[in-house]
Amino acid sequence: MLGSEDDMVTNFGVSRPTLRQAAALVSQEQLLTIRRGVGGGYFARRPNTRAVTHMTAIYLQTRHTTMAEIIQALEPINIELAILASANDDPAVVASWTDFLKRDKVRRADGSFHEFQKSQVEFIKLLCAASRNNVLELFVLTLYDFCGAARPEDDLLAHHPERVREYWAGRTDLVKAIASGDSEIAAITSRRCARLVSDWLTEGTDHAKKDGQAGLLNFSPLSV
Repeated sequence: MLGSEDDMVTNFGVSRPTLRQAAALVSQEQLLTIRRGVGGGYFARRPNTRAVTHMTAIYLQTRHTTMAEIIQALEPINIELAILASANDDPAVVASWTDFLKRDKVRRADGSFHEFQKSQVEFIKLLCAASRNNVLELFVLTLYDFCGAARPEDDLLAHHPERVREYWAGRTDLVKAIASGDSEIAAITSRRCARLVSDWLTEGTDHAKKDGQAGLLNFSPLSV
């Protein structure tokens, strides 16, 4: 806690309107929380990635960024995340991967796209945490945020259960490689997953061109 409003006015020697105006600006940057009532006041906070990734995704949209560019950028990032995650031999992290595989086995038995999306969200969170690289985490979340802006009906997997099964199986192999600490296999399986999506994008783009809808295709596993 930084202090009550009275404390802040006294400490900084400013008027209440000036303090509130300044606090509102800092709050927009997610550096400050203002609580009203008993026990309230001004509290410092750490910004999360959401605001940053959302604004960057908007920037990419205004630059007419294509899904091909996003997938091209995601491939090396995800590969590096997989390599870093597989090198993390913290027992708690390894256990989290083992637990994930158990839960994911149940989800795969269901096989629905909705269950896949939930699984992919959890996977990305675990992958980023295990990599221990805040920069790569920010990059990958930004790119997935961009993907989430597209329409659900344009998703590369949503209406293709066979693709969901194939990608899910490949990603399961990736998780097993990470959990076993095999960075080489993790890199290979991560690349295979990326190439699957790239191939589906090419296939979908060819069909979309015939229908006059090129550029709408999307892969958005985090859009839940």
